Amino acid sequence: MILGLSTVMVFLMTNIILQIENLSFTYPNRHQALTDISFQMEKGEKVFFHGSNGAGKTTLFQCINGLLKIKQGIVRINNRIVKSETERMKLISIVFQNAEDQIIAGSVFDEVAFGPVNRGLPKEDVVKRVEHALQIMNIEHLRNKPPHFLSYGEKKRVTIASVLSMEQEIIILDEPTAGLDGQQKEELVEILNDLANKGCTLLISTHESDFSLRCADRIIVLDQGKLLAEGKAEEIFSRYEIIKKASLVKPIIMEIYEKLLEYSYIKPHGLPKDVKEFSNLLQNGKTT
Repeated sequence: MILGLSTVMVFLMTNIILQIENLSFTYPNRHQALTDISFQMEKGEKVFFHGSNGAGKTTLFQCINGLLKIKQGIVRINNRIVKSETERMKLISIVFQNAEDQIIAGSVFDEVAFGPVNRGLPKEDVVKRVEHALQIMNIEHLRNKPPHFLSYGEKKRVTIASVLSMEQEIIILDEPTAGLDGQQKEELVEILNDLANKGCTLLISTHESDFSLRCADRIIVLDQGKLLAEGKAEEIFSRYEIIKKASLVKPIIMEIYEKLLEYSYIKPHGLPKDVKEFSNLLQNGKTT
């Protein structure tokens, strides 16, 4: 059977959940924050966004989510143009960089329940979603605590739980590791990988290159509101001109790996992405 071009295109696009086409945004003070941004994401993909402060990452996220009104560009979700900001907010959740900006309820349970309750879900469904989100973020013991009196790391986990309770297909996380300690970052990596494995599509901004190397399926680099580069972490962090122009920091593991190769302490192997992989490399990749 011979398929027509349109049929083939539909088949190839079935796994694409989010498409951004020629998106530009200018603030009322005439500062153009974004210029002609285009990219697409597959269902279950984790795409990390890098760039110096002011590169346009937060503005891009707010345009996609619907917090900012788009005048130039298109947002497609499941191959459908979604013009309404209100509708995009229903389809795409966002976790703000500053946890304080997102917390409004008097208890952790009520905070995590806020979204589902406002969706008009039955009480039993709300409770089930909240309990599941609290469990994922390991904060069941905080359910009755006032969130404003929690540590910053705990507040961050509450805001992520609030988004998880919405059970949306696309989640945006703006600097999710800010304020988290080492153990919490380890847990966050596991949570993000688990969400992606379950089909959740994740857009994540960060300045932490080791976090991206370990967790990202793909990296998009913004510079002065423009898309500067796009590719796998090892590709992006291997390009000196991109690192310099976007003020990126090469992952520490990648720096050490390259030095060990340079001085022939190890044989060439795939780039390790975390301490465990690096340890295995040192055990199995030594030169003779």
